[in-house]
Amino acid sequence: MKLGAKIFCYVTIFFSAAFLFGGYVLISYFYEVAMGREVETAVEQYQYNKFVVEANLITRGEEWFEGALGGEYDMESMASDMNGTVAFFSLAKNELLSKFPRGTDAARLLCDISEDQVKYRFLKAGERMYVLVAGLVPHGSTGIYLVTGVDVQQVLEQQERIVEKFGAVYAAAIAVGMVLILGFSAVLTKPIKRLISATKKIADGNYGERIAATGSDEVGQLAADFNRMAAAVEEKVQKLSDNARQKEDFVANFAHELKTPLTSIIGYADRIYKKELPRAEQRQAAYYIWNEGMRLEALSLKLMDLTVLSHGEFSLQRVEADSLLRELSADVAFLMEEKQISFSCESEQASVAVEYDLFKTLFLNLVDNAAKAGAGQIRVTGRVEDVFSAGSKEEAGEGGGGCAVSEDQGARRYVITVEDDGSGIPAGELSRITEAFYMVDKSRSRKLHGAGIGLALCEQIARIHGSALEFESDGKSGTRVRIALRMEEEDMEGGVR
Repeated sequence: MKLGAKIFCYVTIFFSAAFLFGGYVLISYFYEVAMGREVETAVEQYQYNKFVVEANLITRGEEWFEGALGGEYDMESMASDMNGTVAFFSLAKNELLSKFPRGTDAARLLCDISEDQVKYRFLKAGERMYVLVAGLVPHGSTGIYLVTGVDVQQVLEQQERIVEKFGAVYAAAIAVGMVLILGFSAVLTKPIKRLISATKKIADGNYGERIAATGSDEVGQLAADFNRMAAAVEEKVQKLSDNARQKEDFVANFAHELKTPLTSIIGYADRIYKKELPRAEQRQAAYYIWNEGMRLEALSLKLMDLTVLSHGEFSLQRVEADSLLRELSADVAFLMEEKQISFSCESEQASVAVEYDLFKTLFLNLVDNAAKAGAGQIRVTGRVEDVFSAGSKEEAGEGGGGCAVSEDQGARRYVITVEDDGSGIPAGELSRITEAFYMVDKSRSRKLHGAGIGLALCEQIARIHGSALEFESDGKSGTRVRIALRMEEEDMEGGVR
């Protein structure tokens, strides 16, 4: 049974039972009050009739009373002065006079009645219901039983009319209530139905499905939580898809990177083996074999480094950022002069946490990539900045190609920027440049002995330092790369806290 049907059935049953119980209690209470009032009236009439009997006995004397008991005198005249319906019985419970309908057995009330005791009971006589009150009226050594009855049939008829009215009101109330409950259940289950529909669509692969979260009640909170869950599922599925695509690309690119040098090595080795070549051609073939072998060696070493960085644990140490950048800049100064590239470095003084060898690898790779991009000028800066949620894609820059970084909003970080005026990176490529073997310009990368692993290594190194690489480029006027490092307190001694 569906939830709406359950709500409709359960609420209808509950209110029907509650309404019936309330009606039963009220009608029963009315009946008891009305009958109690009639009993009080009957007792009052009995007391009045008893007084009439006692007055007649005193007025007419004991002789008349004994004659009446013997049937010599008619008691009709005495009964005419009484209220209600009356009957007289001798002490032997013989009927002397009865105004009740024929067949009324009023003598059943007379059992075990003492002088000071009055009994009452309800008795149906003919088509009417009476409440009978009986008692003993003593006179000297004898006496008579007096029975007084009050017609309560109108009370029963009134109760029947009330029951009929209640039945009509009950039917109307239940009909209206069923309509209201049906509407209420429809309104209550409508967002749940939307939720069910959304879950089915997500189960079918439409991970972008969302529902409108309205209100602040439990249903609205459920809708908001569902949307957050759906967003998390969509993000996770997207990551899994990206990882699967990256693995496929990795395998394909790796196979391609192996195929080219291996083909050259096999070809030149086969040529040396099968032919008698002049010394100059042998040296040239050997050079090609050596060159491609060195390329394969560099590729294997970078892959090994990438694997180690992914699974290794490294200890960061506190160093002075300005001294670090000056030292690393000095290492690349000769190369920049050789390639006729203008190189500058500006840095503020601060203490940062780094693993020296890894950071040096990152720095040299970034500068080398800028040089390979045809840059005529490379500028390195290091400044203390307030970084706001640097880990989110939206705030890391339009082309933020880094991982999410857990940072407190407004945290002070030492931001190192490597900026060049080279060929740049197309905006559509920024999100993939840190993937292993991914190359924006494959022909230029192979010509310069690149394999597309350098930035993947840099990204892993940035992760180890609790940061991410942020790339900015329009694909025309150079590239800017930023990395935000954690700063260390001035009074800290030794390693990283």
